[in-house]
Amino acid sequence: MAQTAGRTMDVNIVAEDRPLWSGQATSVVVPALGGYMGILPDHEPVLAIVGAGTISVTCVDEEKSFPVEGGFISFEENTLTIGVDKAFC
Repeated sequence: MAQTAGRTMDVNIVAEDRPLWSGQATSVVVPALGGYMGILPDHEPVLAIVGAGTISVTCVDEEKSFPVEGGFISFEENTLTIGVDKAFC
């Protein structure tokens, strides 16, 4: 297992009509269609579809939650982009 302690990744979460959040995170959990998917720094590249649920972002000193429905995630080179169809926050 890769060492991720102290590592962060860039995260950008956007809805169709507005940006939701952007910053550094130590982990993100996303409601993918097949179940929840965890992303850590240095994860292999991934492209997946987002289902209905809550995106959970863990930062160094806080946690954030975003109830969403539909969209996609793209992770490459420690940058996670999440585009959602609907955000309920």
